[in-house]
Amino acid sequence: MPIEKIKNAFRDTEGQEDSLRSLISELDHFEIARRLHELNVEQKVRVFHLLENDEVRQELLYETDMDSRLEIQENLDRDYLAALLDGMPEDEATDIIQELPDEAQEELLSKMESQDAEIIKDLIRYEEETAGGLMTPHFNKILHDNKAGDIFTKVRRDTNKETTPYFYVVDDKDKLIGYFKLRDLMNIQTSALATEFVRPTTPKVKLNDPCEKVAHIMGQEHLSSLPVVDENNVIQGVITFDDVLRTMQDSASEDIYTMVGTATVDPFAKKISNKILARAPWLFTTFIGGLVSAWILGYFQTTLAEYAAVIFFIPFVIGLAGNVGIQGATVIVRGLATGDIQQDNLAKVVKSEISVGILNGVIFGLMCGGLVHLISESILHTNPVLGWAVGTGIFLAVSIASLMGSLTPILFINMDIDPAISAGPIITVINDILGLAIYLATAAYYFSSLQ
Repeated sequence: MPIEKIKNAFRDTEGQEDSLRSLISELDHFEIARRLHELNVEQKVRVFHLLENDEVRQELLYETDMDSRLEIQENLDRDYLAALLDGMPEDEATDIIQELPDEAQEELLSKMESQDAEIIKDLIRYEEETAGGLMTPHFNKILHDNKAGDIFTKVRRDTNKETTPYFYVVDDKDKLIGYFKLRDLMNIQTSALATEFVRPTTPKVKLNDPCEKVAHIMGQEHLSSLPVVDENNVIQGVITFDDVLRTMQDSASEDIYTMVGTATVDPFAKKISNKILARAPWLFTTFIGGLVSAWILGYFQTTLAEYAAVIFFIPFVIGLAGNVGIQGATVIVRGLATGDIQQDNLAKVVKSEISVGILNGVIFGLMCGGLVHLISESILHTNPVLGWAVGTGIFLAVSIASLMGSLTPILFINMDIDPAISAGPIITVINDILGLAIYLATAAYYFSSLQ
């Protein structure tokens, strides 16, 4: 692996610049960027300076993890860093600058070229994971009265520029009319106006649309870029597939960390204290849940003491209820994230998930309850009514867990809380507590009827 070679080179050459420079120039800098977190700060900075040119340094700075990027920036001269950012696409430079404190942002922007700085100031106003925050202001803008021949000449002249394969036709006020592709020019007479061969149905997104919606539209329409418009349909920029993919990957990682209770901390962070601080609050919910569960067990101690066999099935009931709740929450969270669940089909999906949970409760309640009823006297040496208690407890616990798992993500969205939390430790603990309470209450009810 490239990073292992670099580590060995640091040890074997005792830091000789020429040997390190030669090795780094032979390695894929994208792979170095992905594994840079494995080096210490001094090594990261040295690797950065030993890269062959500023273009490669810009790519490494953008592609590496945030912790490494911040560490490198802290050790760079501000004028040089500003020059590096000047040479990057504005949307990428914006992503990097947004990670810095406000004072550092202002300092860098003041040192950058005024034109680039103004563009970045406009982009930085939008949230990172919105179309406005991800768009680039550079795109192929074509006026409605341009002729095909003139457009083709312009395309040939701008061959070396990085642009999308789509051309966006606007009116005199920059309002979006439609788009066309390069191949649409091939069979058109040179005298034809842009409005004669434009595609009038143009998928587009608004400035504040979330990246999940952008990705959903791109997938549906099979487009690698989309125009971004304001409330007046004036085109502001375009958003490309690679920017959306990168953001969706980061967002998916954050959701996974949240769902397993590690917050959004970088799992490769060097500082143990950062990891502990990120995970401890979530573990504390489990601690509280354990105390509540202990109290519930104490509350039903009379039933447990008289009918000890009830204890045997506690793990089964709360485990099954917890899994059903997580399944429902995960389906809803994923659907919301990918755009598969929209306002028009939300109620249908939620009803479906709740129905599945209830049916699972019926199936496993009958299976387990029936089995316990059959073996209660011969093997467990207890009253057969335990089977009814177990079966009913499973049905009720699983049904309520399904309801919780399906509705909680929707509730969190309405409260402006990340719905991924609904599939995390907090909801798991709540489901466990409810499952335990429901099962023991059911058992106590059945056994009290015998007396």
